[in-house]
Amino acid sequence: MNPFFSVIIPTLNEEDHLEVLLDSISKQTFTEYEVIIRDCESTDNTVNVIKKYQKLIPRLAFFSSLTKNVSEARNKGAQNAHGEWLIFFDADVEIENDFLKGVKKHIEEDHPNFLTMWNRPQKQDGPQAQFLLYGLSVGMSLLQYVMPAINGPCMIIKKSLFESLNGFDEKIVFGEDFDLTRRANQQKAIIKIYRKPNIFVSGRRFDTEGVPLSLYKAIKAFWYQLTVGPIRTPIFTYKMGGQEFKKKNKKN
Repeated sequence: MNPFFSVIIPTLNEEDHLEVLLDSISKQTFTEYEVIIRDCESTDNTVNVIKKYQKLIPRLAFFSSLTKNVSEARNKGAQNAHGEWLIFFDADVEIENDFLKGVKKHIEEDHPNFLTMWNRPQKQDGPQAQFLLYGLSVGMSLLQYVMPAINGPCMIIKKSLFESLNGFDEKIVFGEDFDLTRRANQQKAIIKIYRKPNIFVSGRRFDTEGVPLSLYKAIKAFWYQLTVGPIRTPIFTYKMGGQEFKKKNKKN
């Protein structure tokens, strides 16, 4: 029997955060799901964390990706998926125990094609991350009926819609989530932003970069996508992988 949800997680050197996410997935009250991890050649202990949770999560599959491209890892994960619905998580998030149950309830009641939840800060996050995540969530809610935008940490999409869109554009270097939402909206998909169930998103990038730089990048990317189009050449530095934050933390 195929699962209802396929949870897809791209990873690159996420030993410090992946265990928290997998632990929260293993405690879900709704159990009709599988987990697919596409690891982009991690050099830390990420693979050992994955192997540990293969014993705790009955349907956890692990694949290696040879390129450090988050869109490609997500697309390949979707190709491996058996579920009717795809859930794309970043490796540094955490979900409450009734998360999947709550998502299924939204699907049954409102019949969306594409949805996400408010990004709530994790306990260890500082005030800068809390401020920006709250602002981002409010902004997504206000814009959902005018210019819907679903962001990367949690994207939940019906598999048939994802396939009709040909997945993520692998040539985009930043904003692939915005681009996918834009194309879904053009197909008249029903796109929803919900406050709950709770997902806790790491604010490590915001805390590392600070509010001014984080806001600058967000505004620049948003304006570029509105006026020029998808970002296929870098307009600022944005790297994938937990090692980037380890390096910065060592300098501080």
